[in-house]
Amino acid sequence: MNAWNDNAPIPLVAGLGALAGRYDALLVDLWGCLHNGVAAYADAVDALQRYRAGGGRVVLVSNAPRRNAAVMHQIEGFGLPADAWDAVMTAGEALRLEIEEASDPWYAALGERFHHIGTERDANLLEGLRFRRVAAPDQADFVLCCGIRAAGDTLEAFAGETAASLARALPMVSANPDRFVLRGPSRELCAGAIALDYAARGGAMRQEGKPYPAVYRRALAQLGGIPAERVLAIGDGIETDILGARNAGIDALWITGGLPAHFWGVAPEAPPPHDRVVAACAEHGVRPIGVLPLLRW
Repeated sequence: MNAWNDNAPIPLVAGLGALAGRYDALLVDLWGCLHNGVAAYADAVDALQRYRAGGGRVVLVSNAPRRNAAVMHQIEGFGLPADAWDAVMTAGEALRLEIEEASDPWYAALGERFHHIGTERDANLLEGLRFRRVAAPDQADFVLCCGIRAAGDTLEAFAGETAASLARALPMVSANPDRFVLRGPSRELCAGAIALDYAARGGAMRQEGKPYPAVYRRALAQLGGIPAERVLAIGDGIETDILGARNAGIDALWITGGLPAHFWGVAPEAPPPHDRVVAACAEHGVRPIGVLPLLRW
């Protein structure tokens, strides 16, 4: 039920159950909607289980800079059961496929040697392809950015690498467009922030994942022909989940209890400030079909 007024342009919805009958499938964000980087949200899991029990299909669409199988293993550890989803598509998987297929001239022009920015667990993203990891930018043809290396890292931690990469005019590919993420109560830098800083300094850069089209094209393909107008995207990132859904021609439900609530200084479960929602949507040129503090049925 709309908690503002009947004329509010973006309604506050009671839960997924109020919308479920309008859609045959969901594209659901992971971090901030289904888990907090530590554990799954019980109400969100329940909502997806109910939706699937009613015949709906669910693809989890994540900006994680790693392959689908790695994320499946990770979310199992968070307590997200297999009966809550049908398939997974990640930014890392989308990037790997785009590079492997090389139908885009930008990717086809990449050399074979890459310098990796990120944790060791993400350094194998291109394993099995024609590429070879090198130790430093002065040996590389391009930079693969997957994120920070340790909690608390700032942009300054990568200043030397980015300067060396810029000096050699290396292209950078980012496997996670998110700028920040909440790990429990703490906010951490993501690959998107490093990549945007690189581009702002004059570097050539490409990203895959939300809001870019490849991850949506591949996620929709996993739904077996369900038309876009019968698909609902759910996420907490207005500049990734909500903007990406708009660009893909998909309705979106904005979950505001993650990063938005953190930035606004409100409790995750609290109804979002109406003026903040309106201002944010106007800034990004989006109009979700509704907002919901936390995903629930």
